[in-house]
Amino acid sequence: MINKPVRMDNGQNTETSAYPNGFNDAYDQWESYLNEIHQGLKALIKEYETQDNRITAYPIYVTVQEFVCIGVMADGYSVNCPYGDGETRIQYKHEDLEECYESRDEIVAALGEYELESIELKIAINQIEEINVGYIWTPVEFFLTIKGAEQYIRTNAHNHGKLRTYVHHFERRNFEMRKLLEIVGFKTKD
Repeated sequence: MINKPVRMDNGQNTETSAYPNGFNDAYDQWESYLNEIHQGLKALIKEYETQDNRITAYPIYVTVQEFVCIGVMADGYSVNCPYGDGETRIQYKHEDLEECYESRDEIVAALGEYELESIELKIAINQIEEINVGYIWTPVEFFLTIKGAEQYIRTNAHNHGKLRTYVHHFERRNFEMRKLLEIVGFKTKD
């Protein structure tokens, strides 16, 4: 193994042969780790600078959002989603079944599996309840790049329901985030 020079506290280069071999291995691992971080950060900065800024001059960040059920809505009320695009959907429920169903046909088919006689099935069909259910988009994760958000969706869609990306921007006077982005190496336009 070739010994690498290491900068000591006094600023002079010294051969590492005075140190145990474990030090050389740790130094090599640390150097490799720092190089990996540097290369990853360079690639992230390049992606950030070249991505579509979605018509804003401010630095952006991207959230992955999931369309989730918030519960039954009372008649005459609708969903108030912070992103402006919540939905109230009609679903169907029966007291013998745990789930809600999107259509009357789906719930009839589910009831048909449990009810043996047609008379009981007709009674059960008459007991189907139509309910209003509210859905909103709720944040799951946030990313600096659209590419990162889309990669998350591809690799984690099986853990979620319906997903989408939503772009936000850091306000001009969010000095903390602007300074952090500058320190990391991102260009922020004013």
